[in-house]
Amino acid sequence: MKRMPSAPQAITVHIPIGLLNSESAAGRQLPALNPAKRSLWLGFGLLVAQLFCLVDAATAEKLRLQLRWLHQFQFAGYYMALEKGFYRQAGLDVQILQGGPGAPKPLEAMLAGEVDFAIANSGLVIARMAGKPVVALAAILQSSPSVWIVRADSDIYTPHDLAGKRVMLMPAPESAELRITLAREGLDLQRLQVLQTSFNPQDLIDGNTDAYDGYISNEPFWLQQQKVAYRLINPREYGVNFYNDVLTTREALVQQRPEQVEAFVQASLRGWQYALDNLEESVQLIHRRYAPDKSLEHLRFEAEALKKLIMPELVQLGHMNPGRWQTIAQNYVELGMADGPADLQGFIYSGPPVTDHSLLYRVLTGTLLALLLVGSVALRFAHLTRRLRREIERRRQAEQELLSSNLQLERLANTDRLTGQWSRLKLEEAAHQEIKRAERYGFPLTLAFLDIDRFKSINDQYGHDVGDCVLSGLAQKVKAHLRESDSLCRWGGEEFIILMPHTDLAQGCVMAEKFRALLAAEPLVEQISVTASFGVAQWQPGQGLGEWLHCADLMLYRAKKLGRNRVEQFTPCHIQPLV
Repeated sequence: MKRMPSAPQAITVHIPIGLLNSESAAGRQLPALNPAKRSLWLGFGLLVAQLFCLVDAATAEKLRLQLRWLHQFQFAGYYMALEKGFYRQAGLDVQILQGGPGAPKPLEAMLAGEVDFAIANSGLVIARMAGKPVVALAAILQSSPSVWIVRADSDIYTPHDLAGKRVMLMPAPESAELRITLAREGLDLQRLQVLQTSFNPQDLIDGNTDAYDGYISNEPFWLQQQKVAYRLINPREYGVNFYNDVLTTREALVQQRPEQVEAFVQASLRGWQYALDNLEESVQLIHRRYAPDKSLEHLRFEAEALKKLIMPELVQLGHMNPGRWQTIAQNYVELGMADGPADLQGFIYSGPPVTDHSLLYRVLTGTLLALLLVGSVALRFAHLTRRLRREIERRRQAEQELLSSNLQLERLANTDRLTGQWSRLKLEEAAHQEIKRAERYGFPLTLAFLDIDRFKSINDQYGHDVGDCVLSGLAQKVKAHLRESDSLCRWGGEEFIILMPHTDLAQGCVMAEKFRALLAAEPLVEQISVTASFGVAQWQPGQGLGEWLHCADLMLYRAKKLGRNRVEQFTPCHIQPLV
């Protein structure tokens, strides 16, 4: 195993300064050197200093780091580790290779041994599940910067609005976060007009695409400079939160040269800490040495955006959670981008093996002494220990019963016992949350009030047990045909509410008509046919939940008055109650 070389010994070079017109240690005055000899001694000293610098460089480990993309603030930590000498102090000679068009793919180059380290996205775990010997060393970005960018004057607000639109997507796994967002929202790629990404946001301005896939730290700055208003569809807001810019290496390098790998990781994280603590200095250096074609303003914008994704105030730099990696891997499996199971044993770097056993010996010695002491005391207090254990077990069981009771109470509070659907309390809580989202993002929000026609006659003729079966059957039939984003609530008696986010009034009426026809088409139980009346209302800005429900209730009343088994929608002309 190749070991990391130790730091070179410091060597002191004594230049006879006394010959340059000074006194000796004995106080004798030596003759002054003429200018030619003085220059000769100074040149000799400089030559010796340069020689030792060359020796230091020659003994450092030579390593190559392959970036994912062109030089920019996205890789600031590695630049600062190089420029500030953190790599050199760790005994490493590092070369940073730019990525981008024409450059080798980072993972392929690293696995082929062309480079020692690479920067990858969370798709790194796909390679691991495919049997590639990759190891995740540190996750710099705790959240991915990948977003869709749409024009502010478009009708696109949420992933559902992308249906039928021209959408740019990079090949998987680079676009994994965006693809998984579509899958979670129930959108098949076949419903989109998928275009290969052009890496040119001008296509969004020129109307060549409806949604551009970019980085939250990059293209938004360019659009601001062009004075083009835009909106972002961010996977994080839909529960997709992946690591990005993950530092990785080969498993063989970790096993054969653990000290070197640890030195590189720590020096790189030190560089990132310096870059985040000194943003302006880092921006200036990157502009001067690495990315002269990128303006200082653009680099500053990128730095501030990436710092929010790195979250250094909340998370330790490079932190990786095994459970989160497991979730990411499972998402890739569900998307069909990897084969399960997701066994990540050895995938997450845990540091170099500990070879110093002195601490272990001290701990064992202390433990032995403690055991001797505890053993002598335990003989006297053994019966107290048994009593204590019994008491602990009793309390544990009581706590478990209390926890189970609390969970049961929560289920009872949120679920209607007869139909298994949301209770009124749960619907009110969810509706308030949807109103807040609608106020923030401006997307439509609609609900439908439905009531079983002449339900009292069913109870009177067949009895309440049959009536309960009718209510349960209606709930099951409606629930089976709801969209994933919709919710069903039993409001009370034979009244139900369907909450439909991302749905305008016209779409809500189409859904209500679908359920009306579905209920009227065939009997629910024991050849008992029922019909239902529907009142549909779209939430309007500034409305509270009570006012919104009142509008839908008015339309339900109107449907009843006009003959039942129909759908009525609320419009401004319905402000006056039906007489």
